[in-house]
Amino acid sequence: MASATHRHTGRWIIVDALENKLSHTRLGITASKRYGKAHDRNRFKRMVREAFRLCHKQLPVGFDLNIKPRSAAKRAITPLIQAELLSLFH
Repeated sequence: MASATHRHTGRWIIVDALENKLSHTRLGITASKRYGKAHDRNRFKRMVREAFRLCHKQLPVGFDLNIKPRSAAKRAITPLIQAELLSLFH
């Protein structure tokens, strides 16, 4: 039986979490053309990767996380995304 996806919505990001039954948490990032031009999408992905790198040890183990931007994310900075990622899971 497949596990259900849980959606967590914050001010800057939307996180879809799915249990993966592994001993680590994996990261996926989805930023479509609807979000903005290539440089906007690339900036968002860099910020999310860095935020995940800084806080992945504090996140629960055994999940696949898919992170999507909200339109306000264009004004976000890495520490804000990191704090929101942690707050969505604690």
